Amino acid sequence: MEELWNKAILDLLGESLDPTKVNVLARQTQDSIRRIKIYESYKQKAYAAVNSGQPLYYTTNPFILAQRSDLGNQDKAWIIYLATYFGKSNSSKWELFKRATFRNDLTYINFDIVINDLHSYFNYLLGIDFFKDCTYSNHRKFTAKALIGPKGLFRSIEFFIKNIDRFCPNSKMDFHEMFVLSMKIPNFGRLAGFDFSSSLAKIGLINEPQSMYADHSTGPLKGLELLLRLTSNNASRINQRKLGKDLMVWFLHNSNIFMVGQVLEDSICNWQKETGRYIYYSG
Repeated sequence: MEELWNKAILDLLGESLDPTKVNVLARQTQDSIRRIKIYESYKQKAYAAVNSGQPLYYTTNPFILAQRSDLGNQDKAWIIYLATYFGKSNSSKWELFKRATFRNDLTYINFDIVINDLHSYFNYLLGIDFFKDCTYSNHRKFTAKALIGPKGLFRSIEFFIKNIDRFCPNSKMDFHEMFVLSMKIPNFGRLAGFDFSSSLAKIGLINEPQSMYADHSTGPLKGLELLLRLTSNNASRINQRKLGKDLMVWFLHNSNIFMVGQVLEDSICNWQKETGRYIYYSG
């Protein structure tokens, strides 16, 4: 990975980068690749669960559940939507997702049941003290802990269900098209839209991104700026964005990294936090 980054930097920026900084960048890239490769492990666990006849509750991790072959694509998109809406909390883990997806008796609430009797589903959630002792993930920390009202979960669900055919089309959708659509989901916005679309791509429901999507992201842009400055290049915002596009094209042609856009965005973002010393980040 160091060799790959050395060549990319030299090809695109015309200068070499300090070896220590390249080493840290390469290690952050390997970490990002590993975080995405875990979805292949999830797929294998989903296959094993179905093959051995395990019930759906056996695979409550949403990224395993959404890759089970005994669920249809609408259920899979619904599972990813709920997983994105709540995220995995440091304290309560996937508990909010599980409360929205499984009944108290641990049976799965099929998407057909939700869409055909949404009123009953909402009444069920209202009756279980839904948010008790639970928190959202860090990505979702500013989301209101509410079921009803303009910022409530129900309004978001209603939009998602009304547009399920757009979120789950017959043909494989381009990532950007899904990203733009998903940002319209109530209570989502750019970050949740990106997380949702990325997860759909990782489980194979849409095409993988062809961009780093760094134009409006503080961390990745700061990393691109540093790459430019450390190689004595003009570090203007225009050049930062150009470098992001150039890196994407370069890695698409010179590597076989899956979800390379997200790998670059994630690794550059983490690298810029400490360019001279490797720090492990869990996500």
